Amino acid sequence: MRLRLPLLSVLTLCLAACSRAPGGGQHPNVLLITLDTTRSDHLDLGQVGAGRSPNLAAIAAEGVWCSNAVSASALTPVSHASILTGEFPYHHGLRVLYAGSGYRLPEDRPTLATAFKAAGYHTGAVHSAFPVSGFFGFDRDFDHFDSFDGAIEKREDGFSGWDVQDLQRRSDETTERALTYLRSTEGPWFLWIHYWDPHDGALVPPREFLAQSAIAGQAHPKVDDLYTVEVEYLDREIGELVTGLRAAGLWEKTLVAITADHGEGLSDGMRRHGWSFHRLLYQEQVHVPLILRGPTIPKGGRVDALVRTVDIAPTLLDYSGVPGPRSDGRSLRPLLEGRADSSRIAYADQVNAYDRNSRVAQRRPKAAFLNSIIDWPWKLIWRPHMPGSSELFNLEEDPEERTNRITEHAEIVQRLLADLIERDPWVTAPFPDQGAGRAGVSSALGALGYGGADEGEAPPAGPVWHYTCQRHPDLREAAPGRCPRCGRPLFPIGDG
Repeated sequence: MRLRLPLLSVLTLCLAACSRAPGGGQHPNVLLITLDTTRSDHLDLGQVGAGRSPNLAAIAAEGVWCSNAVSASALTPVSHASILTGEFPYHHGLRVLYAGSGYRLPEDRPTLATAFKAAGYHTGAVHSAFPVSGFFGFDRDFDHFDSFDGAIEKREDGFSGWDVQDLQRRSDETTERALTYLRSTEGPWFLWIHYWDPHDGALVPPREFLAQSAIAGQAHPKVDDLYTVEVEYLDREIGELVTGLRAAGLWEKTLVAITADHGEGLSDGMRRHGWSFHRLLYQEQVHVPLILRGPTIPKGGRVDALVRTVDIAPTLLDYSGVPGPRSDGRSLRPLLEGRADSSRIAYADQVNAYDRNSRVAQRRPKAAFLNSIIDWPWKLIWRPHMPGSSELFNLEEDPEERTNRITEHAEIVQRLLADLIERDPWVTAPFPDQGAGRAGVSSALGALGYGGADEGEAPPAGPVWHYTCQRHPDLREAAPGRCPRCGRPLFPIGDG
């Protein structure tokens, strides 16, 4: 016993040190809420007590609303990987929803759960749908992971697949599960809650809520109307969550970040760009809400500068006093506190043609491969397989992205393209089969509204990739490298 007491004392002191932030204060609890398929412009964050989202507006009034936040992808797993790691897709490596590979967060990529767990936090996650489950590698470093890692089962028809009925849940159940988890958890804790409702109409709000909504009595409401009601229901359940946290005495000591993985085209996206879903990179798909509030965050603020969802992880770690790995994001603390901060450049991509779960490339060949750069107010949507179809928008003058200015501003295109080339984000071959797939997953995802391909179906062949130079566009090289004429890095283009 004499030998073990000093060791026990040392461990006790270490645990006490881990539970305190720099300067001697207690680490705050940390709550990350991700709203699936929730457009920023479908929330009324400036109207406390009114509009579609009074509860979210009330939270924003307690903290800071970032009105110009951009996602790194318009695809659920890819975007969530960027939120959790603070890295763009070309660094964290999760690029598609389903393929031979490239659909799991690699084991060597640390996340918010990794950092908070190392700092002595209890880490938990409560999810509402399969596309953020352990199948995609999101379960690592969570002590409590309430998600959708269902077993593969053989059905009566002989097909092996997931039980689709268990692959999503409504917000009311998610909220109750989250509060149940918190009632039995000692702080400090990090909790990630994922809400799904606006994504599709497979699960609609309860009958009593619908009876008081704008679609009451409608057997087949319009997609936009149902989307609005589901956003309103989502907001109500977040209000229930906050009420539960207040009752438990947790709200005031909790640091909160609320954002979305991506938006949705809806009817106005169809009118503007011929697309009512996600997986594209127009603003209706990548402009997302972002609210930050907590014990030391200023109240009632608004930031209109361009920010990115990759900035969320470093911001939460900064305000928590927890060290984290290097990331592509940058803490938003200077902006939230009204201090000078350098401008940010937002990046996003879609690798639709090599995603076995997507038929976007067949329906919209120009969207097979998309890379986007925003250096406010300019936004370049680059199509490496069809460079001549690329687009440049001035978001300040043209927020709906109706007028392509690419032929008018060659110098801006060159500058933004140079940024893309330096990032080297290109995917020029299908993701190889690494034998990690699970039977039936495409079928299940298709049932969730992702439009999956048949199980085992090979991805499209894609274009024939060649490499050219920004300064010498007539150049054609068969492999990546540097231009033999000027030494600049080459970038891929598709000739087929």
